[in-house]
Amino acid sequence: MSGFSIDTIVCDVDVAKVAVLGVPDRPGIAAHLFSALKEAQVPVEMVIQSVMRGDVNDIAFLIKDSRIGEAIDVCRKMPGEIGAQGVTFDTEICRVALYGKGFSDRPELLSDVFSALAERGINLEMIVETPESLCCILAKSRSEEALDILKKRFDS
Repeated sequence: MSGFSIDTIVCDVDVAKVAVLGVPDRPGIAAHLFSALKEAQVPVEMVIQSVMRGDVNDIAFLIKDSRIGEAIDVCRKMPGEIGAQGVTFDTEICRVALYGKGFSDRPELLSDVFSALAERGINLEMIVETPESLCCILAKSRSEEALDILKKRFDS
């Protein structure tokens, strides 16, 4: 398709995943969480709020692995402060990302990426797609393999 390109495929192993579980679905809850992280000087990236179940959502996000201590200190307070059901932390993840343009013009891209990784038994924990990127969060132990699979499949 014209206008479609994958310019680079990269892997970042210096990330950690934080998930605040069972967050009440009310205005101001996410603001409270991310204001507390801001106060602790914890930069956040790739935020995902899941589909509501009843009156709660899960909010998951990435931080730099080096900031996990500060994130734990802040997020462990969230169940009491906002009524969340719990918090999980995972430092054994990585982000594998494809960057380019015209991704939304190529509907087969998602299927191609997910199938290539699934064929090797690589599970995806989080996915974010934009018109210019596709980011997949997976086990750090599979980072090099996933990067190699995608480079072989998509690098021209």
